[in-house]
Amino acid sequence: MFDLKGKKLLVFGDSIINGSGNNNFGVGEYLERDYGVKLYKYCIGGARVGFVEGKSWVVEQVRKIIDDGVQPDIILFDGFTNDCLGDVPLGEMSSGFDNFDIFKVGKENNNFSNCFENVLSALKKYLSNAKAMFIRPHRMGRRGEKEQILYGERAVELCKKWGVAVCDLYELSGLDTFLPEHRDKYTNDSYGLGMGDCTHPNAAGYEEKYMPVIEKAIKNL
Repeated sequence: MFDLKGKKLLVFGDSIINGSGNNNFGVGEYLERDYGVKLYKYCIGGARVGFVEGKSWVVEQVRKIIDDGVQPDIILFDGFTNDCLGDVPLGEMSSGFDNFDIFKVGKENNNFSNCFENVLSALKKYLSNAKAMFIRPHRMGRRGEKEQILYGERAVELCKKWGVAVCDLYELSGLDTFLPEHRDKYTNDSYGLGMGDCTHPNAAGYEEKYMPVIEKAIKNL
């Protein structure tokens, strides 16, 4: 890997990038420990890209990042893990690049696609010196397979439109927690049921399935 020591790394999104199933030791912490990046962390468990009353909103994470004046070298983010549970509509992909403003997007425009495009637009407008990469999560046994594909493919499509790199763990990690052996070996027993929760990687999940793919993708940014 190219030298990351001292580089400013920004992470935002939901519990998966946060490391909620690994004592909050997530993607950013692994890169901080192993490569010496300076970590700026804004991710919150349960966050959604689309607006849902009472839930953390990724749009607000990005607004705070901008307000705080963070100017990272690398940005890693995720999103849609919680949107695809059913309370955030997918919405439509826009045809252009105009009329996106992260500080004006309203709660009434709460669909995933509109909010995700506002996030991508903000990365280009306010954090343009950074290399940004979206992390699509693994195949999760506690989400509908159809919904994961629908929201995941839309995210990938929108990243392609806006020129943002994608690390597609759904396709590349081999982690499939519809399989009980993967569920229990690679995700945390968050609910005390004696089995993995399918969603939140534990140490083995990050170290064997997530980080090798992510590190390779960073090298190619």
